[in-house]
Amino acid sequence: MELVYKVSYWLTAVIGVSQGLFVLSKNPRCRVNVMWALTSFAVAGWSAGTILYLYSQNYDNALLQARFSLYCASLIPVFFTHFCLALLNLPLKSSRIAIAGYGFVAALAPFALTAWFVPSISPKLGFHYYADPGPVLVAHTICFASLVIYAQSLLLRHLRYQPPNRQNQIRYVAWGTSISFACGSMDFLPVYGVAFNPIPSLFTSIYALVATYAILKHQLMDIRIVIRRSVVYSILIACITATYLVMVLVMEKAFQGFLGYRSIFATAFVGFLIAIFFNPLRDRIQALVDRALFRATPAELAAQREQLLVEVRRGEQMKAVATLAAGLAHEIKNPLASIKTFTEHLDQHYGDPVFCAKFKKIVGGEVERINLIVQQLLEFAKPMPPKLQPLQVPRLLDETLEFLNSEFVQRHIQVSRHYDGAGEILGDPQQLKQVFLNLFLNSLQAMNGQGQLAVATHRQDGDLIVTITDNGAGIAPQDLPRVFEPFFTTKPQGTGLGLAVVRSILEEHRGRIEIKSDTGNGTNVRLYMPLAVSGWTFGSAN
Repeated sequence: MELVYKVSYWLTAVIGVSQGLFVLSKNPRCRVNVMWALTSFAVAGWSAGTILYLYSQNYDNALLQARFSLYCASLIPVFFTHFCLALLNLPLKSSRIAIAGYGFVAALAPFALTAWFVPSISPKLGFHYYADPGPVLVAHTICFASLVIYAQSLLLRHLRYQPPNRQNQIRYVAWGTSISFACGSMDFLPVYGVAFNPIPSLFTSIYALVATYAILKHQLMDIRIVIRRSVVYSILIACITATYLVMVLVMEKAFQGFLGYRSIFATAFVGFLIAIFFNPLRDRIQALVDRALFRATPAELAAQREQLLVEVRRGEQMKAVATLAAGLAHEIKNPLASIKTFTEHLDQHYGDPVFCAKFKKIVGGEVERINLIVQQLLEFAKPMPPKLQPLQVPRLLDETLEFLNSEFVQRHIQVSRHYDGAGEILGDPQQLKQVFLNLFLNSLQAMNGQGQLAVATHRQDGDLIVTITDNGAGIAPQDLPRVFEPFFTTKPQGTGLGLAVVRSILEEHRGRIEIKSDTGNGTNVRLYMPLAVSGWTFGSAN
């Protein structure tokens, strides 16, 4: 029993110091963390001092250690009461009882190492020494009990006024500390001559275990810890398996003593039978742990994860549909308004050639605009899988630039080309031409009048990088993060789908796009496309 007491008290001391340092390190400026750390340190001091004097061989040392231990015990309820006030966001000055508690431990300090506190120690209940009460120790005991009851009632009174997560934190603190204080208080009984072996005091470390659970589960003291579920599960199963093996060995030894066999084969056979008998028990314990900690078995967790992924994908799809529908309605509204206006006046001006010419031009243009919006929407929402073939990107760039040559001449745009590094990619030529065309048109619209457009390629880390740079108006910093959003545009006649289509096509080709720009400083676009490896192909990027 002596070993059990020593291990228990030292374990409580180590846990108290460790948890106090941990909580303090997370936020040393937080009042809640500081008071919990001080409470844990006081518990550690009481526990270490107790085990040192209970089994000490030297009377003087044991007397000093007893006085130190009991003075640390007087600090525990004071710090804990202050912790409860901090947890409830109440100032210390709002509680006269807490202030009185600090006053008491301050007044007690001069007497802590005197006979007024602990006059002597004597053998009791099998321990080498146990404290005898002095008059100040009696007052200390009364103060201890009063503050503990007050602190617990404080938590319960204010529980319903706290937010849900804080309510869970308070419940765990109240439950864990109530058990610990009840167990620890058993140490006072032998002091006052009650012949009660303080075995329950072995469970005083419950407060630390419950607090640890509250930190992990409910972020007590705003401490957030992420632990991989697989790691926790592996540790638990290892503990269960170890316990299972110990049970098998113990039972085998019991059978060996009862039956008297000594053969190694008999030992192995009996051990095997016991293992088979205990295996369902181990499985049942493992299932209970799964449900207690994870609320499901591993198979159920996997099924829940798959269902959650399906729901997330469905939610994202619905969000995208809603965005596209709202944008489509907004973009089509203006062309339809123009068409409606002209058709309303068609009967009155049917014979007017000027009106008919204007009607044909405007209505035809607006219908074409709606057609373009719908076409780009279809390309974005349901892109065709690329028909891959080996391609030389510089050739595609040249063909696209030639297609826009008249626009460059008309707008006085100077185009420079620099293709560095050969290499093929696997891509769909028509889709990639659409990418380049959209980007070149964006540059043309950004350069109102004379400007310079630079197109270059180079190889880097297995990618072919296409760089398109212009000295146009640029993109405002607040708009840059949104340029790939469907229907987001700053152009009066823009649809806001061009760059969304570009990114979608590049993703189908397992590439990516980066844009750097600033207002008045032009725009730099970089396209990354993986180089084709000999003998390597891929299908659509799904």
